[in-house]
Amino acid sequence: MGNKLSMAWLLLLALKVFGLREVDQDDSIVLQCYQSVPSYDMNCSWLIRNDPDVDATHVLYYQNLKRHPGQPHLVKSQRKQNWLIIERRNLTWGEDYSVWMEISSEAGTITSKKLNFSLDNIVKPPPPILDPVVPDASGAHVKWNNDVWHKFVDHAPLICALRYKASKDHNWVYLQMESVGQEDYELEDLKPFTFYEVEIRCTPEMKNGFWSEWSPPQVFRTPEAAPLGQVDVWREVGISKNGKPSFLLLWKAPDHEVARGDILDYEVTYRDASKRVSKMVCHCCNATLPPTTEYAWVSARNSISKTLPANLSLEQTERPIPENVQVVAVLGLGLKVTWEPSTSPQWVLPEEYVVEWREELLSKDVPINWIRRPGRNNSAMLKGDFRPKIPYLVRVYALYTEGSSTSVPVRAYFKEEAPSASPQALRDRSITSTASHIFWEEIPLESRNGNITHYTLYLKHSSSGNVIRMSIGATEKSYKLFNLKPGASYELWMTGSTSAGEGVPSPQHHFNTPAISHWQTIVVITVVIGILFFVAAAVVYAKYRWVLNLCHKILPLWCWERIPDPEHSLVVSKMDEQNITRVMDTLDQSPEGMDIIKIKELAPPPAPPPSRAPVVNSGYEKHFMPTAEEMQQLT
Repeated sequence: MGNKLSMAWLLLLALKVFGLREVDQDDSIVLQCYQSVPSYDMNCSWLIRNDPDVDATHVLYYQNLKRHPGQPHLVKSQRKQNWLIIERRNLTWGEDYSVWMEISSEAGTITSKKLNFSLDNIVKPPPPILDPVVPDASGAHVKWNNDVWHKFVDHAPLICALRYKASKDHNWVYLQMESVGQEDYELEDLKPFTFYEVEIRCTPEMKNGFWSEWSPPQVFRTPEAAPLGQVDVWREVGISKNGKPSFLLLWKAPDHEVARGDILDYEVTYRDASKRVSKMVCHCCNATLPPTTEYAWVSARNSISKTLPANLSLEQTERPIPENVQVVAVLGLGLKVTWEPSTSPQWVLPEEYVVEWREELLSKDVPINWIRRPGRNNSAMLKGDFRPKIPYLVRVYALYTEGSSTSVPVRAYFKEEAPSASPQALRDRSITSTASHIFWEEIPLESRNGNITHYTLYLKHSSSGNVIRMSIGATEKSYKLFNLKPGASYELWMTGSTSAGEGVPSPQHHFNTPAISHWQTIVVITVVIGILFFVAAAVVYAKYRWVLNLCHKILPLWCWERIPDPEHSLVVSKMDEQNITRVMDTLDQSPEGMDIIKIKELAPPPAPPPSRAPVVNSGYEKHFMPTAEEMQQLT
């Protein structure tokens, strides 16, 4: 030991010579020692507040202040170890000791403050042993023992502290040690049918030692109680084989705190259109009801009692539906759904809303999810295991006493990605030699990975290689291409886009535009002439008086003057032939005594013969004039 001390003083002297300093009484080292029962070994541990040097040397010094005040003992710890145990045989019970720590490194030596204590004052009891907890209707009785302590310390009294919590909770409830006895304690106001954990620790009553470690937890469950609240009930409407609506009644299993026991079964009561009431007992959490059901009630039952019945009307009302339903993904939370009341004057504030959602790609056998909101709310946050690229169908229902009204379904995605497929089955149909109609089928739902915002059509001229890009609405399924070259070859392909980006391109589709032929030219000319003739006829019909006035001004009088035609007179054609005959017969039968006056038409006086002008014959005309014999033959 003397050699070791001499070497230590030489090391300190060398440090001073080379300009390094010795640091003692440093607060950066927190040292603590206690004596455990029943081994009575002294356990010392330390904590370095500053960043420790892993290569530093840790030496613990301890000395008996009564027997060896100037002769400290030292113990070195292993590397990266912050505790040491001094065995009972190296200590004297009931006497005072001084303990300190030195840490040496290249930067120097750090010395902790000295701890001076009596071994009687650093005793640490062993953890108490908990007996099985006995729960009752309102709490639980906790009991423990300290047999190990009393066996070695001559029944020195202890004080204890207790803590407990529900097994699913993270925070403990601590009880004041003044209220906790030395052997037992009665826990109160515990939740029914709940698992609890309880732990306990003790320290010497004179507070001249350390607290024991917490005992191993004792787990127990409180007894059942009558369930609270009502079952959250909903329905799923389908179509039966005969075409009538079918009802699948759904409900959620009550939470643990509401059930307050094991739910044994559910009592379902329903009423049909004839007001007949029926009952049945079901297990969780659905039941098929007849198509004529109008109203349903559900109650949950445990071993103590059952809940109040939750009622639901299965009828549809004619009231206006919620409008402008929108769904927005909120990362880390879920899907936020908002809606607006109808602007119809028939709108009435509903009792409550139900927001329903389900994965659209799953089969109808998978149950739907729903959440309820008060009638004055216009939003809801849907929480669940939402997956990216999966479409969810969301509906908002307004619930009234007489039934419900349903909004238009909205497709939503929690996280969108670019489509993994392209528009399907591209095909074309020529309209003219310079126009074609392109058709396609939409991207399969399972490959969209989001809401399609638009399609992009790429058109490439095979000869020139020029590519034209066209954006098309997401709801379109066809597109007309114009200004194409007659008799040319084209290639086209399409993609779909979501808010995350553009998807993969479709296979290229090749098509040719027809060349212009002579019969097409004739058809075009004929159509143009027909259109011109139709336009002229329409103008004449619409501007008849203007055209007639124009003709009067341009054409001669004989072309447009109207001359009466007795033969085709409309008045003559309408005369009754029988009436004419009767009148003529009446005129022929003259009555007796009637004077007949004869009217004689005087011949006009003969006109004086015209004076003949002398005919001058040149002699040449006689050659052409007929002879006297020829004139007699003619007469």
